[in-house]
Amino acid sequence: MTLNDYRGQFRANMMVMSRTANGRLDMSASAAKADAMAVSGADEARDLALENTDQAVAYLYERRRQNFRSAGELEALLLECAEVTLRGIVREGCLFRSGADSDKYNYARIADLPAMWNWFVSDFFWLLTNQSFEPEEIAAFCEYAINTVCHFFSDGCGKISMLVSSFVFMRYDLPLPEYTSREEYYRAADRAQIPAAGDLNRLCGDAEFWRFVAYYMTLCRGGGPGFRSFMEQTGPDAYVCCLTGRLTGARSGVFRENILRFYESSGDVLVVFDCATLAWIDREGIGALRDLASSGRRFALKNLSADCMVLVRVEGLEAHADGEDRLPRIDLSGCEKLNEGANGVIYKVSEEVIAKTFKNEPDYYDIVRQRIALKNALLCGVPAPFTFGYAVYDGRIVTLMELLHSRSLMQIIAAHEDADEYIDRYARFVRQLHQIQDPGKLNKFTRDMFGREILGKAERCDRVLPEPYRGRAREIIEAADGPECLVHGDIQPNNIMFSGDEMLFIDFDSFSTGKAVYDLGSLYRTLLCGPDAGVSDVNSFLRISYDRCRKIWDRFVREYYRGEPEETIREKTAQAALIGTVLALAKFIKNGEEDAIIAKWAGELISKIEAAEQAGPAAPQA
Repeated sequence: MTLNDYRGQFRANMMVMSRTANGRLDMSASAAKADAMAVSGADEARDLALENTDQAVAYLYERRRQNFRSAGELEALLLECAEVTLRGIVREGCLFRSGADSDKYNYARIADLPAMWNWFVSDFFWLLTNQSFEPEEIAAFCEYAINTVCHFFSDGCGKISMLVSSFVFMRYDLPLPEYTSREEYYRAADRAQIPAAGDLNRLCGDAEFWRFVAYYMTLCRGGGPGFRSFMEQTGPDAYVCCLTGRLTGARSGVFRENILRFYESSGDVLVVFDCATLAWIDREGIGALRDLASSGRRFALKNLSADCMVLVRVEGLEAHADGEDRLPRIDLSGCEKLNEGANGVIYKVSEEVIAKTFKNEPDYYDIVRQRIALKNALLCGVPAPFTFGYAVYDGRIVTLMELLHSRSLMQIIAAHEDADEYIDRYARFVRQLHQIQDPGKLNKFTRDMFGREILGKAERCDRVLPEPYRGRAREIIEAADGPECLVHGDIQPNNIMFSGDEMLFIDFDSFSTGKAVYDLGSLYRTLLCGPDAGVSDVNSFLRISYDRCRKIWDRFVREYYRGEPEETIREKTAQAALIGTVLALAKFIKNGEEDAIIAKWAGELISKIEAAEQAGPAAPQA
């Protein structure tokens, strides 16, 4: 789309939404607003608003391909956009709201604005560099935060929020939303909750925000980013091709054909693929680039996100990446080793950062998806550590994460015989996760990934069950009721951390949507389904007695289901025990455990199937 296209669409929207653009000057929000204004007449304000927003649209359009390397770079653009928009309308030095709080509107408090502004800039930067949010969602976040929740500026918050959201659509070459009614817009946002100062990142965990997003999507006419590429000649035998959206699946095949056809018609040219607005690239997309490399075509990759850079490196294409986009090197040889597990080693890089190395080469596509899931979890309000990106140590990729100065719940339980208070908090903490049920929050997570994993393992268990019991575990799991919610996938006590008095989840390998009972099943498996259960008194993984594991389970369930009818508790705990036994037996089968262990746990699963059928609505039998 051209600059004039965006100017025309923005002007049409502004005439729907802006009172100033229609010649109505309202300074009644507070006495401070009137003091900040540099204009006195409605006609002067209208003319300046139309002229300034034209200039602001041009300013943003020229920078739509900018690759922001820090939140500070993004903040500079936002401030310049606001300055241009309000030039001549407000007095110099009066860009942000100041003075007394409004007694007319439910705006954020003046005293909270600096902290909220910092959080907004930080979260907007994060969203722009995230692979898992649609442009419409990012744009809605900007409008909701700037205009509805925080109302940062002394005037023109509506115009500035629309300009910032327009910038998001410009980056993806998408048309702007088509606003229909100012009254309808504000009705969609009239239940906005003002977050606490410095806590704007919780906004994306607010149900009212996602209701606004649902409304906002109805205004959009672009149909999502899909995948697009824009070729522009920059010199003799030199081109820039901007990749935008998701280069995945069938789109990759079309891209491969089109770009090869371009090379065939253009000869020995150099194409620089600008990936600043490339949201995601899968194996098929990487394969298209690898085909270019193997056929000897000249190309380079620039403005890669950290996640895409990992995939480019592991697929052997790092030589084509711009030098600034290559993963940084790190030396861990002198760093303190904090922990070592079966899959990797954790090193302390600094007081804020740790690095995780992998003993065996992992599936990096899964690593990247897990990082994206973790970022989404944080935006949904799930307490979790931050991930900073990736580096290269000793020729291999490592992940960089926040260093938690914390203790695990398991450490606390092991050190305190009387840990009932912690277990109660643990149960309430998990239940809070499961209360995130609004579909708007869930649409960027892998749908029911953990549930599909459980069903697949139930089928594996069927191999060792007598014919009458085959398929029955799957039927019970599929029949489990309850709303779809966020599930962690491994809520065992080692994955719950206490940082001061704050609780956090770690280890998001199986994080997805699903039924709450899936998480309880995974906990039952860890506590009560070790291979040594019934043989030894000690759970060798948790290093506490099985008797204590049973007491933890019983207390957790009692607190988690507090207030629920007894029949519901019996049904859900029976389903959880079934799921936990399925997970344990499937792993024993996969690991090739001794026949005696598999036979023992197959018998346990049969008893859990019978108990679940007795406790709840009978699942249909095959």
